[in-house]
Amino acid sequence: MNSSTPNPAEGRPHLQVADPARLRAAAEDDAWMRFAQAENAEAFCQAWLAVTCIKAGAADGILVLAQPGGGGFVPAAVWPDTKRDRAKLGEAIERAIHENALIAVPAGENGARSHVAQPIQADGTVLGAVAVDVEGRAERELKALARDLAWGAGWLEALLRRHMGAGDAAAAARLRRVFDVFSAALEHHGFVPAATATATELASLLDCDRVSLGIQRGKRSQVKALSHTVQFEKNAELTRAIETAMDEAVDQRTRLVWPAEEGVEGHVLRAHEKLAQIHGSAAVLTIPLTRMGEGVGALCLERSRPFTHEDIELADGLAALLGPLTEIQREADRGPAARTWEAMKALWFRFFGPGHVAWKLAGIIVAVVTLFFTFATGTYRVAADTKVEGSIQRALAAPFDGYVGEAAKRPGDVVKEGEVVARLEDRDLQLERMKLSAKREQLTKQYREALANHERADIRVIGSQVEQAEAELAIVEEKLARTAIAAPFDGVVVSGDLTQKLGAPVQRGDVLFEIAPLEDYRVVLKVDERDIRDVAVGQKGELVLQSMPSQRQPITVARVTPVSTPEDGRNYFRVEAKLDRGIERLRPGMEGVGKVSVGDRKLIWIWTRYLLDWVRLQVWSLVP
Repeated sequence: MNSSTPNPAEGRPHLQVADPARLRAAAEDDAWMRFAQAENAEAFCQAWLAVTCIKAGAADGILVLAQPGGGGFVPAAVWPDTKRDRAKLGEAIERAIHENALIAVPAGENGARSHVAQPIQADGTVLGAVAVDVEGRAERELKALARDLAWGAGWLEALLRRHMGAGDAAAAARLRRVFDVFSAALEHHGFVPAATATATELASLLDCDRVSLGIQRGKRSQVKALSHTVQFEKNAELTRAIETAMDEAVDQRTRLVWPAEEGVEGHVLRAHEKLAQIHGSAAVLTIPLTRMGEGVGALCLERSRPFTHEDIELADGLAALLGPLTEIQREADRGPAARTWEAMKALWFRFFGPGHVAWKLAGIIVAVVTLFFTFATGTYRVAADTKVEGSIQRALAAPFDGYVGEAAKRPGDVVKEGEVVARLEDRDLQLERMKLSAKREQLTKQYREALANHERADIRVIGSQVEQAEAELAIVEEKLARTAIAAPFDGVVVSGDLTQKLGAPVQRGDVLFEIAPLEDYRVVLKVDERDIRDVAVGQKGELVLQSMPSQRQPITVARVTPVSTPEDGRNYFRVEAKLDRGIERLRPGMEGVGKVSVGDRKLIWIWTRYLLDWVRLQVWSLVP
């Protein structure tokens, strides 16, 4: 065998369907396509086995054929094309060949599965056998499976006859005509032309006066094509009689033949008898068309002589092939609206029809969740990144140009009111003070001499110089007093580290430290512009800090600033809040997430508000 033969069970590569039923239908369609287009015996056997296994719902299958010259039986095809232990299937095949009869052997635990084997023979000679692994079935279902295997064996028999040289020209011509039927169904574009061509080919193949192909519309059949006829009246007496005969076969879910087959009883044939009597047909054969066990239409054949058993079996087999092909053409011919409607009906059937427990359970879960989020309410809260700041923040600046002499505190240190946090170099100021003190003493001495000598002009000049020297000395004294930079109140150093800048120059006005109080804080929330409309002064909320994630601190909105700040492609508004109670370990600069409670809202609105806002904005931008 060619190991590269694609596995039919995998379906078409481009079809990605999660529904197992649709996946199986796609695999069956692909197998039928390759069956109709098989160019050699190997491809024919592989495609035939794939079609047989998929239609039977088998999990495994094997086909063996006799070697020329009596060399025993060898595998000709397996399905699926994977390495499996098929010893049990081989035993069933050996038994079927030995007994030359259909064999059904229970397999698995408690007979949960069955191995069904069917010999393939021609002129009394066993040419091979096919075996499939299926789930345990009732006797009636096993008989139907046996009939399908027997019919399929006829295809292989015809193939083997041709390759073994035992067939005649008539059988080969008939087989070619069968393939012409499939070619007619696949070559035409559109369902009605393809159905008409197929009916015409069938009429020619089976020597019928008229072949009608109909599809199901609800619970009624509707004729879509007549052989050798492109146009026909849908409401004519003939059309209605054919549709009634189709309904009769579809309702009984079996093929119906008039006159009735020998040994077949219990079938209602009133519509078939009426159709034959009114329109002079000697025989009427109607076969339901199915796909995946579901009825899709019917095939009605009429001719002037009775149908033989071989004709009925051939028509039955062709109907099994035409069911999927007809549905493929019909689906391809539907417009988008029809396809949508069919998909909706299929979805409705899964939710409300029999079976499909998984779909029903999923639908119930979705419905419950939707109802819950639609009617349930919850607290709507606006979340924002948060930072803790001191309620006031005092900056300690350099009082004059100078150099850093001492740095006693660093950021994070707690300080008391009046405690020195840093000192500036005062050596130059000390020298300046000594200089001015000496100058003042000298001028004072001169002032006294002028007073003693009654030199009024010198008294006024020297007196002014003394006052000037004392003023300059006072300035120096003030600078000396301000070299020690002290904390204005009890608090914590927020910023400013001069330990690495000792001796570095500073200019007057440079901020050296920032100090914030320890027990008075404000919380700053960075609120997105999409949520700022819902935030108002006085609203309550909660704060969770990164350093204390297990604690929630109550807050109250105190101020909403009307100025936005762009950041990371978004606009944020500054919202200030106050802590409702003090926290011993709280420090300025701590960050976390704050949530402001706005009020009760529907849960569905809370979860979809951003999406709704985006849709409204897009609609507004598109509307002229």
